[in-house]
Amino acid sequence: MEAYSIFSDTIADMTWPAVEEAASRHVPILVPVAVIEQHGPHLPLGTDTYGAHLLCSLVRRELAAMGIECVVAPPFYYGMNLTTGMFPGSLSISSGTMRAVLQETIQNYARWGFAKQLIINHHGDPEHNRAIVETIKALRAQGIGATYVVGGIVQEFIDTAYEAVFHRRLPLEGDEIIRAVDSPATIAARASLTRSSLSFDVHAGERETSMIMRWYPELLGKETDIGELRPVPDSIRAFQEAESTGRWRELSPLGYIGDPAAAGPDNGELYSLEAADIAAAIASSIRS
Repeated sequence: MEAYSIFSDTIADMTWPAVEEAASRHVPILVPVAVIEQHGPHLPLGTDTYGAHLLCSLVRRELAAMGIECVVAPPFYYGMNLTTGMFPGSLSISSGTMRAVLQETIQNYARWGFAKQLIINHHGDPEHNRAIVETIKALRAQGIGATYVVGGIVQEFIDTAYEAVFHRRLPLEGDEIIRAVDSPATIAARASLTRSSLSFDVHAGERETSMIMRWYPELLGKETDIGELRPVPDSIRAFQEAESTGRWRELSPLGYIGDPAAAGPDNGELYSLEAADIAAAIASSIRS
């Protein structure tokens, strides 16, 4: 179980002299990026934020085991929720505001001396991801080495949604992006631990429900019997049509897309394996 506070393991729990000392050695900083967004009747609004924080914490530990020091920024959770904005609880800001706040936040880290700013995002909304891409491009133009780090099943969610809307992959090149590759152990574990018959599980379904069960069980909604939640949707096409026409809530009145009833804490352990894959990709980039 992870500590409840999303400030755990981040610079928010450090003193300024400790931050100054770490920055003076130009260590990388992991930047968790997510949103506050409805996640069905059974998961907290902060599910994506907990996911981003969890990945960064686990990646930091993996890197430390490889002899690579890094620090973790406080989660950045003012993002865009255009697809779920019809639900109360889904906070969404404009693209311009998100880009400005994220850019200025990372400018602070660079000014303090943190050499690389590694963004790890846990939200698939295509406009949200376009804002991240544009922020990285703007920072790079200023000589700041911000990099998008994607891996695990979250990478698939991000790529699929972005390509569906913009008909291209994330337009980042070279060291603007680090893509982690699933290890054989991760592939095997995902196959053995995934119980849902759905091939499409993107929001508050088996994956994210398992994450909360494994790492933050005290945050599971007590009012809902997860075992009684039926899979939604019947087909990928139904979801794509609902998303493109703004009828997400009509398709899934309870707000989830996937199969929450298939979730289990053992499946949530996949985050550890994916974090190891992400850490390996970061280490390879740093050492090259």
